[in-house]
Amino acid sequence: MGKTNVIMNKLPSEEEMRLLIDKEIDQMESVLKEYAVSLLIPLKKKILKWEYGNDEEFTAWEFADFGERNVGAAYCTGGHGAGGYPWGLIFTNDDYFGMDAGWYGSFKSMLINGWYEQNI
Repeated sequence: MGKTNVIMNKLPSEEEMRLLIDKEIDQMESVLKEYAVSLLIPLKKKILKWEYGNDEEFTAWEFADFGERNVGAAYCTGGHGAGGYPWGLIFTNDDYFGMDAGWYGSFKSMLINGWYEQNI
């Protein structure tokens, strides 16, 4: 039986994560706020692999689905999150962090710089 090597990063609790998402959304202007709320899905934990090392695994919260191309959003304090970019665009059908260019310092920044302007 294979050994799981999930690295325990300081992930917020489910309640803390909901509050963090609400705080991020409250800081957005109304049109972006409405868009962000429309993307939200029930929180679920997801293991992301750090492909820039030895596929170390970090627990993340998956919290949004963009409804196309298997693109979603996750929050993780490991991987790119350890470098200050915990809000990331992920492929929902994949278990990897993906490129650093898809990870941001805030939910708002992720939407504006990573998805919103190109797709709305």
